[in-house]
Amino acid sequence: MTANEQPPEQDKHRSQLDMRTSSHSGALVVRPVGVLDSTTYRSLRDTLVKLAVDQPSALIVDLGELRIAQQSVLTVFSSVWMQVSEWPGVPILLVVADPSRRRLLHSAVNLYVACYASVDAALAAVGHPPPCRRATLDLDTTPSGSRVARAFVRETCERWDLSGHTREAVALTNELVDNVIQHAGTDCQVRLELRSRMLTVAVRDGNPHRAELRERLGAEPWGNGLRIVAEIAHTWGCAPHMGGGKVVWAVVRCA
Repeated sequence: MTANEQPPEQDKHRSQLDMRTSSHSGALVVRPVGVLDSTTYRSLRDTLVKLAVDQPSALIVDLGELRIAQQSVLTVFSSVWMQVSEWPGVPILLVVADPSRRRLLHSAVNLYVACYASVDAALAAVGHPPPCRRATLDLDTTPSGSRVARAFVRETCERWDLSGHTREAVALTNELVDNVIQHAGTDCQVRLELRSRMLTVAVRDGNPHRAELRERLGAEPWGNGLRIVAEIAHTWGCAPHMGGGKVVWAVVRCA
């Protein structure tokens, strides 16, 4: 770079966006500092999704130190909400002290995300989230991983009186763990959650590449795992994890 050249705008803006977090009564308060524009949109979105995956009772985003470059980038908060609404089901709340800015945000994200004048007001709005039951199992990358995971799911469903949904949960777990063994090649964690009549199977691995449903070409016998997941689950998805890697999850509706 010569003396007259300037750093790319993308790099400059990314360096300006900093994320500060603090915990309050089980909720996570996030304070982005810097400029939100088209170059920092994705990093803010992905970071908020990663923080939600750790399942605080709520994700409260304080925008007091964030400068909004243009109104169109405000859709980042709706995008985050859509990615986490089914799972992990963490509510997203925005905090804006200035009334005029709050009205602007309210008009942009009102259908999905509520805006409040202070962190205390947002915390009060969170109230008491619905109870959640959770069980986890850590697995290493061995051929027996799927078998151990299936047994864990059967035992957990029996303990939670979910015998009517055991077959679905076991099938989802089997496909998700097999997918890790075949493609991710890392250790993984299986997590079962029951909340608001939704049973979720979530499998975290250490590979950052997204799990994607692809069209099957030819008659190859592999690559059907996510297709089976999509057929069984009410909904499913993939989210990055703050600790690295990703979480692939699938939800079953319970009677």
